[in-house]
Amino acid sequence: MYQKAMLIYKGSAREKEIEKLISQTAGVLAASIPALSLYQTQKPGDAERFCRQHGEEVDLVIIMGGDGTVHECINGLAPLDKRPVIGIIPAGTCNDFARSLNIPLNIKRAAELLVHGGIEKPVDLVESNGRYFSNFWGTGLIAEASQNINDDSKNVFGRISYYVSAIKSLSGQEDFHYKLEIDQEIVEGEAVMLLVMNGKSIGATEFPLTLIDMHDGMMDLLILKESGFPLFKEILAAKAMVDWDTSNSDIVHYQCRKLSISLGKSQVIDMDGEHYEGQDHHLIVEKDCLSIVVPEMPGEL
Repeated sequence: MYQKAMLIYKGSAREKEIEKLISQTAGVLAASIPALSLYQTQKPGDAERFCRQHGEEVDLVIIMGGDGTVHECINGLAPLDKRPVIGIIPAGTCNDFARSLNIPLNIKRAAELLVHGGIEKPVDLVESNGRYFSNFWGTGLIAEASQNINDDSKNVFGRISYYVSAIKSLSGQEDFHYKLEIDQEIVEGEAVMLLVMNGKSIGATEFPLTLIDMHDGMMDLLILKESGFPLFKEILAAKAMVDWDTSNSDIVHYQCRKLSISLGKSQVIDMDGEHYEGQDHHLIVEKDCLSIVVPEMPGEL
């Protein structure tokens, strides 16, 4: 199906880990793609640069990495006039973008999907102040939790480090003031977290809100008040789907296409696990911005 592709993978991983990733995937891909080029990142920004420079030259960009690598790549590809199809081989800690799209978490199966049996499906992205995110945008509690994660513990404990860090952050997170323009509606108040979802998964946990859809041209805004801590803890634990009444005033839910956010002061913003900072933010959904190879029939991850 694809004549020319580029495979981007993270060069900062351990040598044995890289060898394992390449050995399980490159052969599968090369057998079906006549021209396959490998690009190894060495520092932050490399993946985005590779996509900007070479994205229009290929039919398929294969991203082998976690959500951070995906975030870089979509920011390199979204501004292009001619956008290639994207394939994901999940090789990170949480792989939330892949989870949201039901892409196999087994790297060999993910590679096989790209050349046998996958279909191309358009997905929305959300632009925020000139940057794009595929999965989520957050400030307050979620950004504090993300900053508290120790890289060593993340490597050892994986997804559990996100939960531990988030729960620790619950006790120290202060309220902040926000003013929102949600499409044409003005909303103002105090919160401990603003979370904008495009994908369904965060911290390897599927968020229990069936309205979240990466193909509907809408983003889902969640406003968490301090009194919503118990419910949010239950969501993080994710032992089962949470029976969440969205009319509950402790976590307020909106759907919108455009969103302007004004915070009381400049704050850390978490977009797909990458950190930014600012006070005023303008978000808009770019419907069907990129095409991703996904399973024709979603099954076991």
